[in-house]
Amino acid sequence: MTGLGRSALWAFCFFLITAVVSAAGVSQAAVSKIGKVTLTRDTLWKGEILIAGDVHVPEGITLTIAPGTSVRFKKLKSLDQNLFGTESPYYEQAEIIVTGKLIAKGTAEKPIIFTSAEAKPQTGDWSALNFLGSRGNVIENCRIDYAYNGIHAHGAEVLIKDNVLRKCAVAISVKREDDAKGTPGFGISADITVTGNLIEDNKGGINVRISRAAITHNTIRNNKFFGIWIKGACPGEISRNEITANQKGIFFYKADIISILNNNIYDNSDYNLAVADEQQKDVQAAGNWFGFTDRTKIGDLVFDGKADPGVARIIVEPFLMEPVKNAGR
Repeated sequence: MTGLGRSALWAFCFFLITAVVSAAGVSQAAVSKIGKVTLTRDTLWKGEILIAGDVHVPEGITLTIAPGTSVRFKKLKSLDQNLFGTESPYYEQAEIIVTGKLIAKGTAEKPIIFTSAEAKPQTGDWSALNFLGSRGNVIENCRIDYAYNGIHAHGAEVLIKDNVLRKCAVAISVKREDDAKGTPGFGISADITVTGNLIEDNKGGINVRISRAAITHNTIRNNKFFGIWIKGACPGEISRNEITANQKGIFFYKADIISILNNNIYDNSDYNLAVADEQQKDVQAAGNWFGFTDRTKIGDLVFDGKADPGVARIIVEPFLMEPVKNAGR
């Protein structure tokens, strides 16, 4: 066979193989469009998922999302794709509502992505991974961005580990729901473990109200308004985190119980620590690194009863004389 003949044969074979592979769907991943649906059986998502309305994972059902899956949310133009309306604890934009169980475990090499499907994405294009009274949920090695609340929980238990949360209104927001009587999770404190995450470039980082929270080994930085906001009695701990370059590092509103120890809390633009006017109980925050060893400089970045005698004090002494090693993500 001549050189020209062999070249023509190879070209034809390449064309034939390419056609077969494309027809089999190997070279082009199919996009599964899902919207305004309640799952009726245990479900596995993988590949490319386009969400065009609320998805409900009901009690007794588990949604598992495979490593490397991309879940993109279309911005809704009307409310007819909402399953339960838009009153709290639900939202206007598309969300995954979990009263059953969600297991989203990516890997470092193949993270799961939750993001906007818009050409020019903006914060709030989609609403939340919304956990309501559910237990045993896992969000691990995921990237979550452009949500209203990236992860939201009322009376639910969620492990939030090794994720990146960016460009959300509030990255993580959990509480005991005391107003929306009759909704899933009503009157039950949430229970979250938040560890190993990067939480940056959101309007707010982590908001916890009357719920248990173990917040450890996270890097929480460059959030517009706050790194962490504690409201009410919140058993648990804030430890070995890197909290920096937020407007307020940690903000306290009627806060109580939570332990704050062995964190690096420094270079936040307004205050490293601050209390609201309604904070009446002193906050114990000794044993942290605040970026200085000078008491006056540390005090300049703490807003409490020293500046406003009508509110509680934040107790920062004895403070650490050097940064905490192995803090942050």
